[in-house]
Amino acid sequence: MKKFILSALAGITFCAPVLSQSESFEPIDIEKIIIPEYSYAAMGCMKLGKCSEGVYKIKPGDYDGELADIIENLNKMGVEVYEAVPEYFVDEYRAVYYSDKNLIFLNMGFMNSDEKYLETLRHEGWHAAQDCMAGGMQNSDILSILDHELIPSHIIDETFTRYGYNDPSVIRIEREAVWAMYEPKMTVNALESCNSDTPMWETYFPPKRTWSYLYWNGFIEVLPLKYIKN
Repeated sequence: MKKFILSALAGITFCAPVLSQSESFEPIDIEKIIIPEYSYAAMGCMKLGKCSEGVYKIKPGDYDGELADIIENLNKMGVEVYEAVPEYFVDEYRAVYYSDKNLIFLNMGFMNSDEKYLETLRHEGWHAAQDCMAGGMQNSDILSILDHELIPSHIIDETFTRYGYNDPSVIRIEREAVWAMYEPKMTVNALESCNSDTPMWETYFPPKRTWSYLYWNGFIEVLPLKYIKN
């Protein structure tokens, strides 16, 4: 793993300060630069495609049932799905969706059953739908799709347990994805909405922050009266 990660960096250019003729320096030995396993640097290397050993692309047709529906819809949206060995992930990362690259990576170390695999892909697929809710897949923003009052209290409790209480913006995004993990076809329906000719925000009534974002970025023309009053 580490040898591969090192060789993957061979094409990267390093910038160094200009030295006077009286100064000397030792050339950078690329083989001495190490990206540690289980680190954010390893995740970044995987994300940028510089590290591909132990990373496997999932294609439509590799699975059936709901998994196939999710993968097929993600493929239509331009989202690529990969399985990767655990060494690329930090701590307890089960998976990650990169909205700036439209990439999903699944940690094979946690995909030890069909149920876990499906739940994880539902979760990350929902984040892709949240990306679509922010005006389309060409952006890197992620917005809530559902009003918080629709989300069951036990799902919100689980979200706080998983992600802590420090960042409300994380909770707003993750509570929907946690709920989608357990609900058959919830993610499929959202992805199909993204792939339809109708904008997602016309299928799902946006919560206040999402509607404000869509309004100020020119995707909708009016704010609902109830949002203006509040």
